[in-house]
Amino acid sequence: MKKKSMLLIPFLMVLFLVTGCGKKGLDGDEISKVFIENFIYEKEADKFKENFVDGDILSKQLSIMTDGFQESFSEVFDPVAGPLSAKEKEEISSGLMKEVREKSDYNYTIKEESKNNIMVTYKIKGFNYSSLVETTLKGVSTEIKINNSTDPKQTKRMILSAFSDALDKGKVMEKETKVTMKFKKEKKKWVLAENQDETLEVLLLSFITGYNDKKEYSKEMTHTVQRSVTQAKSSL
Repeated sequence: MKKKSMLLIPFLMVLFLVTGCGKKGLDGDEISKVFIENFIYEKEADKFKENFVDGDILSKQLSIMTDGFQESFSEVFDPVAGPLSAKEKEEISSGLMKEVREKSDYNYTIKEESKNNIMVTYKIKGFNYSSLVETTLKGVSTEIKINNSTDPKQTKRMILSAFSDALDKGKVMEKETKVTMKFKKEKKKWVLAENQDETLEVLLLSFITGYNDKKEYSKEMTHTVQRSVTQAKSSL
């Protein structure tokens, strides 16, 4: 019996070490990557849920936020043919996010503010949404000229078709943007530091448009649409 107990001890020690290592959790570098991979690219779901406090709830909240935020990008076409339907908005936003996830890129640096607090600066090569919109509107202008039609329903169909074609030619911004997020470690899991809702939106904006300033982005898009509409009118 004593011999069997002696043989069992090494096995229990190995089991303890293995299970102990499995509960270690992610370090600051790993959590910085997992956050973006889940929030932007819809990957690493298990790691995200396991390593953030209430990770499942947080993941769902971020997903809802992303859905609402990305839907607003279709509103840029409202001056051309009026508000799009929910289905049309979904077609635009889903196509846009697919390209964003395929073509955008990022890296990051970490600054340790204290033992359990880190500040992560993401450097993002975001999608060039302004160029995409301009290419789309040029395509719509060409179609209107060919078909000699300004019917809103037909124009909306033209927008969807031209947008789809423009997506294939979509590219990222040459200039990278920077967005800083703060994370806090509580025991073996992580949480987002408080009051970062605005920063989360700017982070999304950076990946989708290549801008990290809402006012600057809005100004650029207004100029893009006005320029495209003016060019379209002059060609008719």
